Amino acid sequence: DASIAKDPICMISSSKPRDRNTLARKQSALFAKATAPLKQVGMMCFMAWMFGNTIQIFSIFMMFNLIAAPISAIMSSGDVFPRDEEWKQLDVLTPRLLYCLVHSGQLIFGLYKLSAMRLLPSASSDFISTMPVPSVLEHAYPAL
Repeated sequence: DASIAKDPICMISSSKPRDRNTLARKQSALFAKATAPLKQVGMMCFMAWMFGNTIQIFSIFMMFNLIAAPISAIMSSGDVFPRDEEWKQLDVLTPRLLYCLVHSGQLIFGLYKLSAMRLLPSASSDFISTMPVPSVLEHAYPAL
């Protein structure tokens, strides 16, 4: 057999079957790895929602984690989904995009929470000092 002559001793190429079932299992494992952080992202968003919109030291730390974690996860998505040289027909791009989409949801929610806490500049007077500050819509008075 020609394949036995090419392989090193005790390594026969038929020992690694490359059939469609193995390819389908590897592809489903990639999609499972892509959707695995969905529970963590959901829990982080729920915890941030439970913190409310008040500005405290814990909510600031929570917002930093809510923004920094997905950015680092998206930046390292190439390490999470490396290209397999043995399985060139394996689709790595779609699970990687799904992984980035899951983490983008957390990033968008974090930016929404920063905006709700009024920590993001949203009025033109935040950028230009000569413009008047918008009027306050509500006032809080202490109880007497």
